[in-house]
Amino acid sequence: MIKTPRHVVTLAALGLLLGACTSDDNSQNSANTNTSVQTAQNSQDSPALKLKTHDWSAPIDGLTPVQLARFEQGKAIFEKVFTPSNGLGAVFNAQSCVECHGQPAVGGTDPTKTIQRFTTVLAPHFSVGLDTQADGAPHVHARSVATEFPDEVPGCVLGGERVPPHAMASTTRVTPHLFGIGLLENIPDTTLIQNGLSSAEVNPEVSGRPGVMFPGGVNDPNAADQLVGRLGARGFVADVQSFTQGAFSTELGIATFHPLFAAPVRPKGNLATADCTPFVGEAVSLSQTQATADFQRWLAPPPRPELKGITLRGQRVFNDIQCSSCHTPMMKTSAMAPAPLSDREVWLYSDLLLHDMGEALADNAPEGLGLPTEWKTVPLWGVGQTDKPLLHDGRAGRDFTKAIEFHGGEAEGAKRRFQGLSPADQAALIAFLEKL
Repeated sequence: MIKTPRHVVTLAALGLLLGACTSDDNSQNSANTNTSVQTAQNSQDSPALKLKTHDWSAPIDGLTPVQLARFEQGKAIFEKVFTPSNGLGAVFNAQSCVECHGQPAVGGTDPTKTIQRFTTVLAPHFSVGLDTQADGAPHVHARSVATEFPDEVPGCVLGGERVPPHAMASTTRVTPHLFGIGLLENIPDTTLIQNGLSSAEVNPEVSGRPGVMFPGGVNDPNAADQLVGRLGARGFVADVQSFTQGAFSTELGIATFHPLFAAPVRPKGNLATADCTPFVGEAVSLSQTQATADFQRWLAPPPRPELKGITLRGQRVFNDIQCSSCHTPMMKTSAMAPAPLSDREVWLYSDLLLHDMGEALADNAPEGLGLPTEWKTVPLWGVGQTDKPLLHDGRAGRDFTKAIEFHGGEAEGAKRRFQGLSPADQAALIAFLEKL
């Protein structure tokens, strides 16, 4: 791995303590070298993939037989259904990972699933809520074993959680797809840091910064030198392993061996009684979380679409109005990343940096080092091919025009340029997005 500057390590540690286009019509999938922080000018386009034959649940190419076996092992854990008898938390949001990540295949999204987060005086920041769980913060567990499994927990009278009436703020999050997440993990920290430093030089309207929070590599030596958060709506998590263990805790109510997620979930801030948690032992071992993480990081990325006609025109419009200033078409993984993820082109359409998106999208629930108006640029790969509602809270539904209209702050200029386009160019841009 490419090493991150020492001063960034210091900042990450401090953060943890405190919290917490081309004109050639024959060209496809081109990146505008004038608007992308890091471009694909030296890359060669691969043959377009046919979407009708794409297997969304397939692993990335290049896995060894041993890795393929581990991929299947992790998939089985990802699909495992938990109940009180095998370790499900007293309060929870799902009984399995696939319950929220199952469309169009295992590892995907679910357009019907949302989660709720909130802050209180005692837990004003996401990290503080994780640590103290005051009032049940930072994460609502809406379901309860007492309600759904009364025969298994006859003595449990615990109800599901709700946002408390004294909450200072609450925010909704939709389920992201996980396809290609291992490629995102292995884009070098140095690339993201440099892109943040040079973003304003490329486009003075924007000023992205890395979501530095805490070191990656927790329970995963391969990610030990990763510091820049690239997962989550505000880039709070640096590595897939920590991301996975966090989901076990915050969604299934299952504690795992991790500094942030080792404590049992405390419903509404209180310890659950033994009547609600009859399982004794380790519901998910460290080795099982590691296999589950490997399954996710080895999921193939969304296929690159074949662009022609209106969608190719839409790509050029996308670059011309400088959407690509933040939605960087392509970056590459580190040559030092573990095989088969090393030295790969990643057509993600994101810089993975935090940007001020304006008050309309602010949620007053800070997370990591991201401020209430700041959000990580959402990777657009797969956005048109999956059914995930748009924006962090799904408020735009599947309406791409509406989603663009909510952009503000550093994206205000791009939004105004979109509004000034001819109807034909607007339609072309939307067609491009729907093809991604």
